[in-house]
Order: sequence, then structure tokens, then C-alpha cells
Amino acid sequence: MDEHQLNFKEINKYHLKQISEIHKNRIPISVITDGINDIGNLGMIFRLADALRINNIYLYNLKEHFNYKLLKKKSRSTSEYVSYEIINNFNQIKHLKENCKFVTLDKTNKSVDFIEFNPEFPLCVIIGSEKFGVSQEMIQLADDSVHLPMFGVNTSINVATATSVILYDLVNKYQKNEKFYNK
Repeated sequence: MDEHQLNFKEINKYHLKQISEIHKNRIPISVITDGINDIGNLGMIFRLADALRINNIYLYNLKEHFNYKLLKKKSRSTSEYVSYEIINNFNQIKHLKENCKFVTLDKTNKSVDFIEFNPEFPLCVIIGSEKFGVSQEMIQLADDSVHLPMFGVNTSINVATATSVILYDLVNKYQKNEKFYNK
């Protein structure tokens, strides 16, 4: 048969076989979204979590009337199989810290360039909304803080874009220390 683009049925059959294996081989990195309610950004974060086999997404401080149907659309249905949990209680966040290190992705007086960051796994990356950044309570809870260097006039980039940069870097650092990924 000649090479052809896969149709939905062919892709879906492949995905069903792969989902079970993918769930077994998660990278020990999770993401905590701190007050991110922009559906487009959250959709992209779900797509990143799927692409990189991120362990879990914790949605913290969502709006009361959050649109999950639109999240499914914006995430290209990855919200159907990427593991996530909604958390609206800070004590639940503190409980997560018992099992992993926390790092914020935000410019603080103690943050380091993400390239210089030497992570310990398992790890939770805390990302904040574009308007407010990571909350002070999360910054205080975190073990470390990293930032992306900005060489232009603007001091920030889109949260989903920044998250993709840091997650790809962390997965790369994990891969170098583990003989696990993409067997």
C-alpha cells in the first residue's frame, strides 16, 4: 500500500493501544496551575502534558463557572486522558509537597535561570496566570524558583509558551539521568 495520511479510525486504533503503555511510563513531573483560567492556555498545557507524558496536572484556583466542555475542545480532547485534579484548598496543595519538590516558574528575587536549575524528581512545576503570576503563598511554599531570561524590552511571554520551554528542559534533564523515555 502507498504511504498515506492516517484517517481518524486508524489514528484512534493506534491511540487506544498506546494509552495504556503511556500511562505506565509517566515522567515524574506534575504541573500546578495557580489561578490560570484562560481556556486556551490550559488547553495547551494539557496538550504539552500529553506530548511529554507529564504525570499530572493540578488545577488550582479555577473560576467557579469553569467551562470544561470548552477545555476539552481547546485541549484537543487530551483532557479526556491526561490525569488531572481540581484543587481549591491550599492544604491539599501542601499535602502534594510531601511527595515531591516544588519549583515556581516566575521571576523572583531568588529565582535562577532555568538552564542553571538542577531539578530533583519527582517535581511539581507551579505556573501562574499571566496577569498575576504565581501567588505569594505558592512562592513561599516552593523549594526553588526559576525564570526564563528575557533579552528584549518585554519582561514576560505567554504562560503556555513559557511552560513548554521549562517542561521540555526538565524532561530533557530527566532523560539524561534515566534510561526510561521512549523505549
